[in-house]
Amino acid sequence: MTPEIYFELGIGARLRRFLELLTTGGDRVYEESGLNFKVSHFYAVYALSEHGPMPIAEIAKLAGFSHSAVSQLVKKLSSEGILETVRGADARQKTVSLTQTGLELVENLRPIWQAVEKTIKDVSRETNVDLIAALTALEQGFAKTSFYDRVKATLAAKQAKPVTFSIEIYDVRYKQAFYDYNVEWIASLFVVEPIDERDLSDPEGTILAKGGEVFFAVEDERAIGAVALKSAGGGNFELTKLAVDTRARGSGAGRALCEKVIERFEARGGNKLFLYTNSKLENAIRLYWKLGFKELPLPEGTIYKRSDYYMEWQGPEPIEQPALRATR
Repeated sequence: MTPEIYFELGIGARLRRFLELLTTGGDRVYEESGLNFKVSHFYAVYALSEHGPMPIAEIAKLAGFSHSAVSQLVKKLSSEGILETVRGADARQKTVSLTQTGLELVENLRPIWQAVEKTIKDVSRETNVDLIAALTALEQGFAKTSFYDRVKATLAAKQAKPVTFSIEIYDVRYKQAFYDYNVEWIASLFVVEPIDERDLSDPEGTILAKGGEVFFAVEDERAIGAVALKSAGGGNFELTKLAVDTRARGSGAGRALCEKVIERFEARGGNKLFLYTNSKLENAIRLYWKLGFKELPLPEGTIYKRSDYYMEWQGPEPIEQPALRATR
């Protein structure tokens, strides 16, 4: 199974993928029904069938598309005898309407449209997702403040706000944060395993007392992230228990914590620095490649049941990550 890589950042790709799914299936249904119609024609023909003749500008407004795009579609459907345009009272504006052929086509399309509507409603019930409500809410949000304005404001805020956290050694005041942040992210995707519970509940006994180190990213006297350099014996160390408060994601704390672990590994003259992760965690894996880690075959007797991806640090130079592979 190919892992999903497009989330909030790739919303456009996801919507395009969903549109292609609907378009491919819809066009096939129309073709098998013997109708000269495409999914891409729907918005204009449906608007005219429901509201009667109207200017191109009004169709564009209802659909939320550009005047140019609507004009091109109207021209195409007019050449096929489905639509016709006439000059209105304002000679500069054309009114678009369905021809008799177009009206007859709509009558043949209605049973299919009803089936499509039922299909979407059925899937919404099956998945417990109100797609229309979600799309409406997102559209209203961006209508209030545009996507462009929101992105620009976020970029400006990031540029204006300097890094305010520091990387500090283990302090018992932040012990609970070490536990909470790690359990939160592990439980959200996997199962908290006994080894997790031992290390997170007693870092003094299972990590520090055995030659390891724990670091915190601290901002305003509050830990916003944590990581451990755990000794595996023989000069070998594991980078583990990296977790950042969800409110501090994107702050650079995760990278800074990893860099601190690498710095301490080098200072101690370590032999091997390794980590275990899961191929679902694409963002984390990209960071590790950039920091000089390289994927190697998964060792036998893997420490964590959730781990299917093993990496070792090769040096300070970033390593080019190969193409994303399918989840094992």
